[in-house]
Amino acid sequence: MTEAHWVEFDDEPKRRVFRARFRRMMPFFLVLGAASAFLPRGGESLFELLGWMAVPICFAGTGLVLAALWGLVLLQTRPFAIDVGRGRVRIRGRTLAFSDVDVAELDPITNNEPDMLSLRFGRRRGSKISLLVREGREAAITGERRAALLALIAGSSITRPSSRHDPEGTFARCNFPGTLDEAGAASVVCDPPQVGEPGP
Repeated sequence: MTEAHWVEFDDEPKRRVFRARFRRMMPFFLVLGAASAFLPRGGESLFELLGWMAVPICFAGTGLVLAALWGLVLLQTRPFAIDVGRGRVRIRGRTLAFSDVDVAELDPITNNEPDMLSLRFGRRRGSKISLLVREGREAAITGERRAALLALIAGSSITRPSSRHDPEGTFARCNFPGTLDEAGAASVVCDPPQVGEPGP
């Protein structure tokens, strides 16, 4: 039996992009949160009720919300791994066969974010992962990880979805924008489209 060899993806590039976004947005939201103490909410403002004590309370509340959002980011970028030799992929703690992976799409589907593009893939009705494929203008997956991801895609069952009115999926690219077939997913990994470019 083939010995397990898991290629780990920690998705640190995606976390780096999100950290940069948080650093840019945090001052704005913290100031806005503190200023919300002066806004009336269907009656008296929190400032009118508590005085100057309302300002640090709103500031701290906004900080807690931002911390919770960062926790969600970390949850969405949990590590996953691919075992090429045994044709297995581990997504969110669940081990699947390559053939169980049946969906792939651009994230965001509009590809309008200049600092990142991700490939979201997994089971149509099950676990999915969103993996950064373009950081800025550069490909984010290289070397052994790229080879493992391409092996996963080659052994997958990825197809574009179809609809009742288009059972053959002839117009699936238009009806389901951002979705990819197997060849399109491989193309995005090898040569990620630049910002604003449509997916393959």
